[in-house]
Amino acid sequence: MNLLESLFILIALSIFVFFTSSKDNDENTFKGDMGDKGDKGYKGNIGDMGDKGDKGYNGNKGDMGDKGDKGDKGDKGDIGLVEPTGPKAKSGGVVYTRWGRKSCRTGAELVYEGLAAGGYYMSLGGGANHVCLPAKEPQNMKKPKPSRHSWIYGTEYQDVNGIFPGKHNHNVPCAVCYAPNRSTKLMIPSRTSCPSSWTMEYKGYLMTSYYDHKKNSLHECVDDNPVSIDTYGSGANHGALFYFILSTCIGIPCPPYAANEVVTCVVCTR
Repeated sequence: MNLLESLFILIALSIFVFFTSSKDNDENTFKGDMGDKGDKGYKGNIGDMGDKGDKGYNGNKGDMGDKGDKGDKGDKGDIGLVEPTGPKAKSGGVVYTRWGRKSCRTGAELVYEGLAAGGYYMSLGGGANHVCLPAKEPQNMKKPKPSRHSWIYGTEYQDVNGIFPGKHNHNVPCAVCYAPNRSTKLMIPSRTSCPSSWTMEYKGYLMTSYYDHKKNSLHECVDDNPVSIDTYGSGANHGALFYFILSTCIGIPCPPYAANEVVTCVVCTR
């Protein structure tokens, strides 16, 4: 062994002894007590605000809450002022035309007195119904006369002397009547009395145009006690005409009906 090798071995042993001694000293050394807590450090500066986040989704609708308790009853209001009672309203009433008379029955109001009028008895055209023209103060509107038109004529009783004595060719009056406290009216042919609970306004005979004339007119119930229009007397104007009607047994049961009976009528209200 030369000097260099001896020196190397000596250094290696020295290192080994040093580490071995250090380990033994660490195992035999006690841990010291913990030191006092240090002072709190200074608060740092506030950082920059971050970017705004995205909008969140809408939440689900909440459940309906329970019904609240009923509130207390309010105080009773003051009694209002009592006003005078107004006039009693009418129930409506009905209007009818009484052919052959200038007045209405007792209990009905006369709306106006008039004269019966209709189409010419030999004309094919014109109105089929009769109207009750006011006897006084007609009100017209001044307009140019049209080139094509119809006509209206006063109505006369015809061939009635056996039933309406002295009334042949006399002009027929009429009365428009208002029956208060009534709601409906009814004309019944071949009757001279009204059903129970109905009021008779008048009774008479069913009349219309002559069967062989060109003019067809509606049936009207003419009072059984007729009067005439004084202005015209008994002159035969032959405009619109009222004839009696006779019954037949053609398509009508006989009995109870009979042939060649003058057909009656009654006007009733309720």
